[in-house]
Amino acid sequence: MGALEPWHLVVILVIALIIFGPGKVADIGGTLGKGVKDFREAVEGRSPTPPPAPAAPAAVTSGDRHCSHCGASLAADAKFCPQCGTTVATPSSAADPRVN
Repeated sequence: MGALEPWHLVVILVIALIIFGPGKVADIGGTLGKGVKDFREAVEGRSPTPPPAPAAPAAVTSGDRHCSHCGASLAADAKFCPQCGTTVATPSSAADPRVN
């Protein structure tokens, strides 16, 4: 007989379900599970799984554009640099001072 028996856990779960509701309890459980997974990976020295590689950039049309921050090539209709995420001015917004 330990200090925390299985029926104690059931009572705690029912109380949490009443307080937070079923949707929030699922969110809390998912967040708690992800936190435990990240903690274990950090303790074991493994790095988290890397994000998928970005898709190939769209074809650049006649006017080659480059990011002013990192120098990466930009698509003709790009609003953000695919390499560093910096906001870039589109040709139409550069001519129009009212556009932010």
